[in-house]
Amino acid sequence: MIVVQTSMASRRSADLGAALIGAYFCALALAYALAVPLGEAPDEVPHFLYVHYLLQEGLPIIEDRATVFARGDTQRGHPPLYYLIGALLVADTQRTDFAEYKAHNPFASIGMVSHANQNIHLHRLRYSSDTHIAFWRLRLYSLALGCGTLWLTYLTGKRLFGASVGLAAMFLLANIPTFIHISGSINDDNMVTLMSALCVYLCARALTGDRSLRNALLIGASAGVGILSKHNGAALFGYIALAALFGVLWRAWSWRFALRWAGVAFGTAALLSGWWFVRNAMLYNGDFLSSEAILSLWGRGDRPLMLAEFEGTWYSFWMILGYMNVRGAEWLFAYVLPFTLIGGAGLLWQALRLRSARMGAIFLAGCFLSLNVVMFVLMLRVASGQGRLYFPIAGVFALMLMLGWRALLGRLAPLAVVPIAAAALSAPFVALPRAYPSLEVVESVPESAVRLEVRAETLRLHAYALHKAVIQRGEPLRLTLYFSGNHAENAHFYAVVINPRTGEGIGGVDTYLGMAPTDSLDPNALYRAVLSVPMRQDLPPEAPMQVLVQLGWRVPSTERTLPLLTAEGVPLESLVVAGAVLIDSAWQPPQAARATDARFGATLRLVGYTLSQETLQSGAELRITLSWEALRSPMNDYRLALGILDARDQIVAQVDGSPSGLPTSLWPSGLRFAETRALRLPSDLPSGNYRLYIGWYDQELRRLPLPNGESLFFVPLHAE
Repeated sequence: MIVVQTSMASRRSADLGAALIGAYFCALALAYALAVPLGEAPDEVPHFLYVHYLLQEGLPIIEDRATVFARGDTQRGHPPLYYLIGALLVADTQRTDFAEYKAHNPFASIGMVSHANQNIHLHRLRYSSDTHIAFWRLRLYSLALGCGTLWLTYLTGKRLFGASVGLAAMFLLANIPTFIHISGSINDDNMVTLMSALCVYLCARALTGDRSLRNALLIGASAGVGILSKHNGAALFGYIALAALFGVLWRAWSWRFALRWAGVAFGTAALLSGWWFVRNAMLYNGDFLSSEAILSLWGRGDRPLMLAEFEGTWYSFWMILGYMNVRGAEWLFAYVLPFTLIGGAGLLWQALRLRSARMGAIFLAGCFLSLNVVMFVLMLRVASGQGRLYFPIAGVFALMLMLGWRALLGRLAPLAVVPIAAAALSAPFVALPRAYPSLEVVESVPESAVRLEVRAETLRLHAYALHKAVIQRGEPLRLTLYFSGNHAENAHFYAVVINPRTGEGIGGVDTYLGMAPTDSLDPNALYRAVLSVPMRQDLPPEAPMQVLVQLGWRVPSTERTLPLLTAEGVPLESLVVAGAVLIDSAWQPPQAARATDARFGATLRLVGYTLSQETLQSGAELRITLSWEALRSPMNDYRLALGILDARDQIVAQVDGSPSGLPTSLWPSGLRFAETRALRLPSDLPSGNYRLYIGWYDQELRRLPLPNGESLFFVPLHAE
């Protein structure tokens, strides 16, 4: 393999570029960490508990499942190195209020993408101890490890393929949203990922000329530290074996040297990590991997390995944030698949075309395969389909892809990362604040909010405001609520979205506003909270409607609903308020039997109508389906005039009223609307000619005119 030679000026320029990418990554990871409440990253509280109990009790022992889950330190089966260093960093803190950080949200959406209750824990507005300092020290410690991974990825690329590939790979890794998220959280994945990146870099040095004893010792040390960081660090032993094999195959090393070199590396790793396996064997009846004890906590049992787990791994590698419940934009997942396939094709072409890049590309592919083999074996026994578990080869993956893109686009290769960077940059300012909406203390209720002033024992709901007047199917209904008070029984808030036509619940949520327990609130403060109410997705398409929303509080332990009173003390059976207009793009107006073009004013157009019967029958029910289009948004709430006139213009049947479920003042321009109304015909209806009339009038009984100056559209009918 050819070692890339560069000038001093070029090296300095490249190193400066890498430093700038590192600074960008640090700023972005801090933004993620600030947007995610303490304890809301994957397993962050159990990781913290490992450190906490390590300082109190020493190295952990895996107890029975019930005990471990009751304590909450579900990560105690992991190797200890990440936590030992973390314990040194927070040893001077007291953490006396840590139990308050463990308060569980009973409605939490764990491992499932949701528009509400992404917070796994409840978060008080104030805490009494320095636990938050310990949290932030450990987060910053993880961030430092993530920065180290980035730098080593750059160095590996520069060593094997040139600085431009190293910079491009570093830029890609610095913009993978899940990697940023985990790097800014308390998680031992950060340590094993760093050690993996170090081992790959040192092996690359060995393959490109550094056959020193010192380098072999460092490689062994990185593998030993990696295995002491997490179980998937076992893949690092595969990296060492690959490096030795490749050194021989490329005729750079003799078999004797390769075996001696590998022996030094493996021996160093064994000396560093061996004590951990001896300890496990002594504690768990000879099981030096403690595999049976770990399987008792996380074992798959009889569940087969499903394709959905691999899909979840793929998505969560790129952008599933929070507790695996904050999903990235769908366009991102649509992009990363061709991005990966094209990069892979470019990698293959580059390896076939340039011998100087071939060994490096094959070595990286071997490392990539090594970790995937380890993970596949683990997945056969443990439920572990999370993308972050593959971060030890995230740098390798980035190098492979960007080497491929570099072959296709040259120096413009980083442009292929721009869409991923856009998703990464938006997350801490859009997706994460929306997922974790904290309470805000305000001075007063704005004039634009709808006043309610409803009391629920010691709580009071003052007002609400809609975020959007119109929402699409699949979109949550978002409200801003203004409330005050607290509740000794820690009552939670609930909202139910109701179909105004059927009274059926079509969405709803039980939650704690602002993620805060109500028994911890300041009774004298006025709070503003954002509420997202998920809508059901299993309903058939329906015409546009303005939904209703039922609001209130309930005690979770007893399911007791708090009684409601108006400001004047009048009891309310329930509190139901007007919600947003729900438009379902899958709904299409029914095909009208007869098309028309009757325009009422400049506002509403009758597109067509369908009659259930062409000839009127005494005592029968005539059903009329009317299809409308809003030429522009009406300013008033109009009532539909609909009835039948006889030959003397006397009304024989009538069914006036506002459009079902959607007042006309809420019809946006271009809206299509249809509804069916029923007219009951008299039992003694004489035969003869009749007219169906259709029109609109407002509260002042003023009618919308037709172009001919009339205010009613007529349809001739006949009765036998």
